[in-house]
Amino acid sequence: MQSKAFSPFPTKQTLNFKQNQKTDHYTSNNSLAVRSQANQSYTAILITGSIAYDEIMVFPGRFVDHFHPEKLHQINVSFALNRLERQLGGTGLNIAYNSRIALGKNQTPILLLSAVGKDGQSFIRFCRRHQISTKAIIVDKTRFSATGKVITDQQDNQIWGFYYGASQQSKTINVADYLSKKPLVVISANHPATFLHFQQQAIRLHLDYLYDPGMALTWISNEQLFQGVKHCNYLVGNDYEIAMISRRLKITTAGLSRSGVNIITTLGEKGVCYQSKDCSLTVAGYPVRQVVDPTGAGDAWRGGFIAGIVMQKPIIDCLKLGNALASFAIEKYGTVNHRPTEKQIVKRMKLL
Repeated sequence: MQSKAFSPFPTKQTLNFKQNQKTDHYTSNNSLAVRSQANQSYTAILITGSIAYDEIMVFPGRFVDHFHPEKLHQINVSFALNRLERQLGGTGLNIAYNSRIALGKNQTPILLLSAVGKDGQSFIRFCRRHQISTKAIIVDKTRFSATGKVITDQQDNQIWGFYYGASQQSKTINVADYLSKKPLVVISANHPATFLHFQQQAIRLHLDYLYDPGMALTWISNEQLFQGVKHCNYLVGNDYEIAMISRRLKITTAGLSRSGVNIITTLGEKGVCYQSKDCSLTVAGYPVRQVVDPTGAGDAWRGGFIAGIVMQKPIIDCLKLGNALASFAIEKYGTVNHRPTEKQIVKRMKLL
């Protein structure tokens, strides 16, 4: 796609495209009391994202050993797998579940705005069991629920395929029907039309939202991406995704943070980096002894971080909470099978 320069549009925060200005850096032991969205008190969490079955398969080798570098334009390869698990998942469900765990005794409502198919009753029961509201979940009786299939190698590299299924119906959900006084909205991976549907509604309704466009980067246009980024409160992605966003919008992360966008770059086992117009923070990852399945780490991190924001914790504690939740997630197969106690979460946070 040919890149182009964008002119600013009216917004609650104006992007500054000046380059190469330095920002202050603070490590995780900094005494600066950085507050999460100072004076923001959210009354609910509205999570948009897929609800899907995850079929997780394990390849007992390395993908890189089976690709010919001169034949990548005509790939035809088969992997013999030694494990298959079918689990409940999807970005929306994963984030909602981890938010509820991280909130602990805090009873802030969590609403999942999504859809399931004719095979989706397991998801409904799961949500009700974990105090995740199902009133904004559509049940499509003609399609199957969305399904993701992933192969993971021994270096934690992954190859994904995704069937959208019933999740396409989520684009008929009207966010305004489920608004509380001050919700925090999460816009995460979904069917393209649905992803943009929720993005446009959040912008039109002037809602605070965390923007997670990493899995949309293969199809979203530069202008759609620009709109989503410039209106968001938090932009989250791994280091590759954040670099791609910066490249496509032709602005550095320092420039984005100066504009008022809080940028979160997840770094896998190395932890997370947070950049705002006030500071930069880096928090190390928790050293897990054995990684069993990395599939749900990113969603677990988002759930923990969001819960910290809602509980008005200092930003550094929000980051630690995200890191702690991610560490528990990768110790289990599947994305919603870890069940740490509040005591266990706090213990790991203290070690970061």
